[in-house]
Parts: sequence; structure tokens; C-alpha cells
Amino acid sequence: AAFFSAASQLSLELVSARSDTHTHQFGNTGSGVKHNNDTRTVHIVNAATVRNVCEVSGVDLSPERFRSNLVIDGVAPWKEFDWVGKNIKVGTVTFRVLSRTVRCAGVSDDEKELDVPGLLQEHFPQHGPYLGVYAQCVGGGTISLGDTILEP
Repeated sequence: AAFFSAASQLSLELVSARSDTHTHQFGNTGSGVKHNNDTRTVHIVNAATVRNVCEVSGVDLSPERFRSNLVIDGVAPWKEFDWVGKNIKVGTVTFRVLSRTVRCAGVSDDEKELDVPGLLQEHFPQHGPYLGVYAQCVGGGTISLGDTILEP
């Protein structure tokens, strides 16, 4: 927490979801539970996918809208969907990609009458209302800005 407190100039506290029963999770997905009864998941969004959505739909979106834990770049748009069921490595951390992330209305924008799940469904019917993937860390390590992503 000290590193992030210093970097953000805010007083931050480290909180962990680790327990023997996994009764707490960060986020609103049951993806980990469905796959291996573990609630600890990471949400990964590909910035290239978001740029592709912007180009095709004509709507300006930011990867931050999708509330991910990790934004990646440098891989082809939608490539992350090919990783489901496989391991990837970011920096020295290995992730097992569990599933695609279905988008809910929470990423929409009421002020602009923007329906993001509908926009995805309309412009990318082959993917449906999905953007991003859920993954679990299966090998700890360090991730730094600019790290390479090793694909399966």
C-alpha cells in the first residue's frame, strides 16, 4: 500500500479477498466460481478492442469505462477472446483466462443515451454484448507499464 499511497499521494489501505472460504470478491462476477469455485478474478480489457469499437461505431469510448483491473495494448482487437481457457503471461505474472466479460448497462452513459451492450451487439454481432475477459492469477510476479504479453 505504501507504494500506491506515495504514487497517488493518497492514503491507501491494502485489502485482500483471500480466505479459506472465499466469501468475498472484488467485482460482480461469478466467473471464477463457475470455473473452479474461486471468487478471485481479474478483469482484463484490450485497448485495441476499445479503439476498434470506437472506429466502427463512431462513438468515443475509453478503456476506463469498462472498469477493468488491467488494460492491455499491443495485441490485435478481440484477440483476448482467443485466450479463453488458456494461459497468458503479462510481465512475470501468469493468468488463466476464464471467460469473456458480458457487458451490463453499468458501462452505458445515460446522459448521452448510450447503450454500450446494445452498441456492441449491433456492430459486433459475432461477439455479442461482450468486451474484455475474466482471468485468474495462476503464477505470481510483477507487472510493469509496457510489459510484453506472451500469448498461448
